[in-house]
Amino acid sequence: MKKLLFFVLCCCFSINLYAEKLHVFVAASARNALTDVKDAFLKTRSNTNDQVELSFGASGKAYQQFSQGLEYDLFFSADRKYAAQIVKDGNALENERVYALGAVAFYGLDAKVIEAGLKNLKPDSIQHFSIANPKVAPYGVAAEEVLKNMNLYDMFKDKIVQGDNVSQAVSFVDSGAAEVGLVAYSLVVNNAKGKAMLVDSSLYTKMEQAFVITKYAQNKKIAQDFANFIHSDTAKDIFKKHGFGTP
Repeated sequence: MKKLLFFVLCCCFSINLYAEKLHVFVAASARNALTDVKDAFLKTRSNTNDQVELSFGASGKAYQQFSQGLEYDLFFSADRKYAAQIVKDGNALENERVYALGAVAFYGLDAKVIEAGLKNLKPDSIQHFSIANPKVAPYGVAAEEVLKNMNLYDMFKDKIVQGDNVSQAVSFVDSGAAEVGLVAYSLVVNNAKGKAMLVDSSLYTKMEQAFVITKYAQNKKIAQDFANFIHSDTAKDIFKKHGFGTP
């Protein structure tokens, strides 16, 4: 009996010993999609103790933190720029890969306002217009592009409130702190709380969302496995469900 117990304990120790853990940064726009992708990926692992830890935020801010030594094994940006910069810095194991094509949405709780369209929005009808901070969030850059290309920026610039990331920009609208916003479609497409309408994609730079495997994943086979899973049919279906296009 003691030998059997010892054998079982050794097996459990061996399984835990060879379990792998990934630390992954994910742009706020991909929070919902990557959470589902992670869960689907872990179901494919023979070692049920493998872990994928996701951290969410603004791509620019996360890039700054990564450059200062914060260790992420994979970095999923809301654009191509920050992922490509990690490659340029010499901190990636391979070139960046596009994992999703993002879209901008006009979003609010008042369906009539959203259905009337952004071009018909009157400055005196709202107090606050929510976007992500363009200094650190690619969706904030895209939101400013939309407003400027529609000749609306000067009209609404004094009403703009900026979230630290695009997820917070959505929260401002959901909480009533802002009446409307230009946000990531992926965060509101399945949101029953408000109304969302896609913005004409010609009004902003194409949102190619890319990721890289960083130098910190050098000896982690699970990192390459996860990267390959991102391009699987299962993952692509999940991205589509959350409002993304796929490359």
